[in-house]
Amino acid sequence: AARRLVPFHLRPASARPLAAVAAAPHSRKRDAVSCKSTGKTRAKNKAKDTTMWRPQRRELEEHLKRRTRSAGAFDPGLYRRHSHSHHVPVLLGEVLAAFRRPLPLRSFVDCTLGAAGHSLAMMEAHPEMELHVGMDVDPSALEIGQRHIEAFLASRATEEGGEDALQGTLRAYTHVKNFKYIKHVLGGVDESLADGSSGVDGILIDLGMSSMQVNRSDRGFSVLNDGPLDMRMDPK
Repeated sequence: AARRLVPFHLRPASARPLAAVAAAPHSRKRDAVSCKSTGKTRAKNKAKDTTMWRPQRRELEEHLKRRTRSAGAFDPGLYRRHSHSHHVPVLLGEVLAAFRRPLPLRSFVDCTLGAAGHSLAMMEAHPEMELHVGMDVDPSALEIGQRHIEAFLASRATEEGGEDALQGTLRAYTHVKNFKYIKHVLGGVDESLADGSSGVDGILIDLGMSSMQVNRSDRGFSVLNDGPLDMRMDPK
């Protein structure tokens, strides 16, 4: 059965309880001195931290670029937004270029949703999208992708002024299914998508295993670590 992703509002990260920001009484003179001293120290520490982190940041970006498997120009901002600890979406720039606007993408199917890196980038690049269907045969990977999509929809709902406005523009569904059942899945969402009367604007299939299977020895795919020989995408 299709699972509708219902956006929800997240508490802004900057929000803090009022009790946490209440200042303790102090001497005005002492406060002025400590503020002056703290300001100078912070400035020095900030400059020192920036110098220390630059080489590490470059090293991380080079590592991230290698994982993208892309020969194109590397966009660190794009990958920071859509990569996660679970997975780095490969060839993301090339995928976005293949569906480049002004090509309308009102309906989109990601047959190998995974952590939803490609799907989130497509949603961001195509605000006209009205329907998204995500499929994956690996239920644990689909659960990760589903959480990322929910968070993205919630943030968009907040920016656009309410949940109701967003629900009218983008419907998102996820299915634990092999992509060979795409016609059946689309028919369950909307019959017109499967019978040929409307169809969909775009389909993406990113074939093969991912780091979400290979990096976990208990999944039985890894050749890097000891573990049971399993290799089932769906443990059931």
